[in-house]
Amino acid sequence: MSELTNLVAKLERQVREAEEAHRIANRLWDACEEQLDEIRYIPSTLFELSSDLDGYIADCDYSAVQRAAYEIRGATDADRLLPVLRQVLLLRALRDGATLPDPAAIESLPELPAEDAAHPTLTWEELLRDSQKELEEREASARQIWCDEGDEADLEDALHEARTDAIRDRATRAGRHLMELCEYIAEELCPTLVTSAENGNIEEALKTLAAMNAAGEEAEPAYKVYEVALSEQYENSPASLGAMGEHLMLFESWLGTQ
Repeated sequence: MSELTNLVAKLERQVREAEEAHRIANRLWDACEEQLDEIRYIPSTLFELSSDLDGYIADCDYSAVQRAAYEIRGATDADRLLPVLRQVLLLRALRDGATLPDPAAIESLPELPAEDAAHPTLTWEELLRDSQKELEEREASARQIWCDEGDEADLEDALHEARTDAIRDRATRAGRHLMELCEYIAEELCPTLVTSAENGNIEEALKTLAAMNAAGEEAEPAYKVYEVALSEQYENSPASLGAMGEHLMLFESWLGTQ
């Protein structure tokens, strides 16, 4: 009878241990998923920013575009995301009973080779060069049309319109570069980061986070290019900025009275 009692007590103890282990596994799973969600939500944040930017650029709302650039940087900042990634990798290993990663291996990001920093970039020189090429093509087309007609006044109007459009298009393209940056990070980098974190692929996860951080750092210089292009548009034609142009003209008038 004592043997049977001991056997029952042993089985009960094993059941309790199994139930506790199951509860611990569930808690680890939930904690891991909670941390992963912080990474999984980055694409939706960036897609929303890209959508908002479309409206800001159309309205020439430079202050809103600047805020969006800061938000892109914040969403991709490795100083914020690396601690999250470390927790994911540790929790995943504990959850699956795998070997815990070496703390030194997940302490910092690797140096990113230039060829791995494939995010979109745009400098003022590149923007100006491409714009000038397009402008020259439009001017040549206008001269061909209006020179055949022999109308010098219409030719001058067409050339002026082409130059004005080129300046406006530079500002639009510079702003849309920020949208391209959002979409590149969301579509190209985030899925890889999530998958590598889920699979416990430390090397790939850290490399991808480094690439994401580098892409996010592009947002602020990209805004500076947009700011220069929009300033040029305002100087050329304040009215082309719509309500924002009117606001700036009123502000300049007010400054002139002080």
